[in-house]
Amino acid sequence: MKPLQHLLIPFLEILKPFLYMKEQLLQSMKPLQHLLIPFLEILKPFLYMKEQLLQTFQFWQLVFRVKRVTSADSKERGDKA
Repeated sequence: MKPLQHLLIPFLEILKPFLYMKEQLLQSMKPLQHLLIPFLEILKPFLYMKEQLLQTFQFWQLVFRVKRVTSADSKERGDKA
Protein backbone atom coordinates (compact mmCIF):
# COMPACT_ATOMS: atom_id res chain seq x y z
CA MET A 1 0.00 0.00 0.00
CA LYS A 2 2.90 2.34 0.75
CA PRO A 3 4.23 2.37 -2.84
CA LEU A 4 0.78 3.24 -4.15
CA GLN A 5 0.44 5.96 -1.55
CA HIS A 6 3.82 7.42 -2.61
CA LEU A 7 2.55 7.60 -6.19
CA LEU A 8 -0.85 8.91 -5.34
CA ILE A 9 0.20 11.84 -3.16
CA PRO A 10 2.30 13.58 -5.86
CA PHE A 11 -0.46 12.98 -8.37
CA LEU A 12 -2.99 14.64 -6.07
CA GLU A 13 -0.59 17.52 -5.49
CA ILE A 14 -0.46 18.02 -9.26
CA LEU A 15 -4.26 18.14 -9.38
CA LYS A 16 -4.61 20.66 -6.56
CA PRO A 17 -4.08 23.80 -8.73
CA PHE A 18 -6.73 22.58 -11.16
CA LEU A 19 -9.20 22.22 -8.34
CA TYR A 20 -8.36 25.77 -7.30
CA MET A 21 -8.86 26.96 -10.91
CA LYS A 22 -12.26 25.29 -10.98
CA GLU A 23 -13.25 27.08 -7.78
CA GLN A 24 -12.00 30.39 -9.17
CA LEU A 25 -14.01 29.90 -12.35
CA LEU A 26 -17.15 29.13 -10.41
CA GLN A 27 -16.65 32.20 -8.23
CA SER A 28 -16.04 34.44 -11.23
CA MET A 29 -19.25 33.24 -12.87
CA LYS A 30 -21.46 34.26 -9.93
CA PRO A 31 -21.56 37.98 -10.80
CA LEU A 32 -22.34 37.11 -14.39
CA GLN A 33 -25.15 34.87 -13.22
CA HIS A 34 -26.57 37.73 -11.13
CA LEU A 35 -26.60 39.93 -14.23
CA LEU A 36 -27.95 37.28 -16.55
CA ILE A 37 -31.02 36.28 -14.53
CA PRO A 38 -32.63 39.77 -14.52
CA PHE A 39 -31.84 40.15 -18.21
CA LEU A 40 -33.63 36.88 -18.95
CA GLU A 41 -36.56 38.02 -16.82
CA ILE A 42 -36.78 41.15 -18.98
CA LEU A 43 -36.89 39.01 -22.12
CA LYS A 44 -39.66 36.74 -20.86
CA PRO A 45 -42.60 38.96 -21.97
CA PHE A 46 -41.11 39.20 -25.46
CA LEU A 47 -41.06 35.43 -25.67
CA TYR A 48 -44.74 35.43 -24.70
CA MET A 49 -45.44 38.10 -27.34
CA LYS A 50 -43.65 36.00 -29.95
CA GLU A 51 -45.83 33.02 -29.07
CA GLN A 52 -48.97 35.16 -29.28
CA LEU A 53 -47.93 36.58 -32.66
CA LEU A 54 -47.17 33.12 -33.98
CA GLN A 55 -50.58 31.84 -32.87
CA THR A 56 -52.29 34.86 -34.45
CA PHE A 57 -50.40 34.32 -37.69
CA GLN A 58 -51.36 30.64 -37.73
CA PHE A 59 -54.99 31.57 -37.07
CA TRP A 60 -55.08 33.99 -40.03
CA GLN A 61 -53.36 31.44 -42.26
CA LEU A 62 -56.14 29.00 -41.40
CA VAL A 63 -58.82 31.65 -42.05
CA PHE A 64 -57.40 32.41 -45.50
CA ARG A 65 -57.17 28.69 -46.34
CA VAL A 66 -60.82 28.20 -45.37
CA LYS A 67 -61.78 31.31 -47.34
CA ARG A 68 -59.96 29.98 -50.43
CA VAL A 69 -61.65 26.59 -50.19
CA THR A 70 -65.05 28.22 -49.60
CA SER A 71 -64.68 30.60 -52.56
CA ALA A 72 -63.47 27.73 -54.78
CA ASP A 73 -66.55 25.71 -53.74
CA SER A 74 -68.93 28.60 -54.45
CA LYS A 75 -67.31 29.21 -57.85
CA GLU A 76 -67.68 25.52 -58.65
CA ARG A 77 -71.35 25.62 -57.66
CA GLY A 78 -71.85 28.77 -59.74
CA ASP A 79 -70.29 27.08 -62.79
CA LYS A 80 -72.64 24.09 -62.44
CA ALA A 81 -75.76 26.26 -62.16
